[in-house]
Amino acid sequence: MAAVTGAISGTSTPFRDCDSRNGSDSTPKRRTPSLNGSATFRRVSSPRSGASPHSVLSVEDKMAALQNLFSDKLLITELRGQHGATRKLENDYNLTEEDDDTFTVSDYPTDGRYSKETDYETDLDMDYDEWIHEEEIQLEKDQTGERKYIHMCNETGVIPVSYFLKHIEDKEFRMRFHGLGPLGAKAIAYPMKTNKKIEVLNLEGNWILGEGSEYLARMLVGNFCITELYLAENRIGNTGAEAMADLLSKNDSIVTIDLSGNEIDDSGAEKLCTTLLKNSSVKHLFLANNRLEERAGIALRELLSHNEVIETLDLSWNHFRTKGAVALGEGLMENYGLRCMKLSMNGFGLDGSEAVGKALKINRTLKDLNISHNRIPERGAIVIATGLQTNDCLETLRIGSNPLGHSGPVAIITEVSKNDMSSVQTLDFSNVLVTPEFTEVQENLEAARAMTITHGGIVGEKYEMDYLTHDPLAEFRRNPVNRLFEYARDTGYRLIDLFKDFDKDKNNSISRDEFILGLKRAGMKISVRQMEILLDKLDTNKDGCVDYGELIDADTKYRQKQRELIRSQNTKSRESRPEFRLERTESILTKEMLEGL
Repeated sequence: MAAVTGAISGTSTPFRDCDSRNGSDSTPKRRTPSLNGSATFRRVSSPRSGASPHSVLSVEDKMAALQNLFSDKLLITELRGQHGATRKLENDYNLTEEDDDTFTVSDYPTDGRYSKETDYETDLDMDYDEWIHEEEIQLEKDQTGERKYIHMCNETGVIPVSYFLKHIEDKEFRMRFHGLGPLGAKAIAYPMKTNKKIEVLNLEGNWILGEGSEYLARMLVGNFCITELYLAENRIGNTGAEAMADLLSKNDSIVTIDLSGNEIDDSGAEKLCTTLLKNSSVKHLFLANNRLEERAGIALRELLSHNEVIETLDLSWNHFRTKGAVALGEGLMENYGLRCMKLSMNGFGLDGSEAVGKALKINRTLKDLNISHNRIPERGAIVIATGLQTNDCLETLRIGSNPLGHSGPVAIITEVSKNDMSSVQTLDFSNVLVTPEFTEVQENLEAARAMTITHGGIVGEKYEMDYLTHDPLAEFRRNPVNRLFEYARDTGYRLIDLFKDFDKDKNNSISRDEFILGLKRAGMKISVRQMEILLDKLDTNKDGCVDYGELIDADTKYRQKQRELIRSQNTKSRESRPEFRLERTESILTKEMLEGL
């Protein structure tokens, strides 16, 4: 005999009458269950074997059938009545209203198949938790990060970058100058949190701003595989510096971090230095081309005095000036871990150079020092030379493009030659004129040691014309302003806009540092030496600054030369035409005939 099992809907539906199968009046009428319920009926074997399908069920059979009903994998929907209330069931096998078999809610399974709060159709065999959280489960199982990246791109409305998907499993991931922006950085940060492949992350020049750097910082807190992070030229500002400081306080796997060209000023530098005082993993720190001044120099002095882990420190193209330079010199004097320090373009002057000279006399770890383009005078060079008398660790000294005078270079190279314990292998005096005395010491030193010494030429030496024709800057020297105005024309810059962008302190004049920094930020492909030549050409009154009037005068001369060049080219073009040559010949013949008469 087969028993009918099924789900009971939340509202009781009356059974429909039907005729007896054998047509006998004595057989009780049975009712066909309504199909308006919330689940599908199916037949299962009755626990009572060998029974006739037309036999009447006993109370035990009814109980067994109902127990089978509730043990099946069904989701029972809401029942009418309160807990403990009874309801009567009937089916097409003589389970009539007269049968007083009642069941309470407490008899129902407690494994999650019964719910009082819902009444909707279900799939009998579906795992509902898995169905509801299917996408989350797939994201958790995503090992490569591709699915997570696409998901976050959809969430933020960012167009996915195919380059990221292709290289997401590379050991070194470099995605420079792709224009990601803050949201693009957010999309990349999400899969990076669980990425175990990438060790070097380079996102230079993507303008992720402070917001994007915060996303990356939160991601890297839980990522201990990335050891090198390059975020140069992203304009993260002090917000980004604070985010990176928070990151470095929680992550001890990052060894190299590059925050150059990000408009970080003293407050951002102070937060970074405070964190790095306690950090023991960062060995290479790059803060070049920012807005660091005196306060930052003082914070860096404390960092250098107490941190012996940092080996490379790049502070080029900042605004430390005299007091900041002195603070850096004092920090270098007390440091015992730094190997390479870059300080070019910071306006050290005499006081800063003297502080560096004193530091070189005591420091015993620094191997590479770059102090070029710092307005170091002759007296400052002599103090630096004094520091080299006893220094036995410095290997490379770059001091080019400074007004060292005649005695400065001679003093430095002489002290190096006298110091038998000196480790100096490279002396760079680029763009500095030296005397014959210097060259004599240079020849003796290069013959005795394996050294490389460069300079900008000898004072008073006469060069032959063949040598000058090979001067790489000879053509630029003839018309240095052409490069600036051609760049402005190609990029659509007006002179007034160019002047305002360069004049950061709004004093209606562009200082030497502002001019060089502005050209670099504008992306103009020009060397530092060419920048200096251009500045000297524009600075007609030789006050060290370029005002708007001088810029207009240079532009007027440039336009006049361009008109003359066009007029000259038109004249040559006209003279090259056959009709012009014939006309000129006829004129000459006519003139000769008249003279003969």
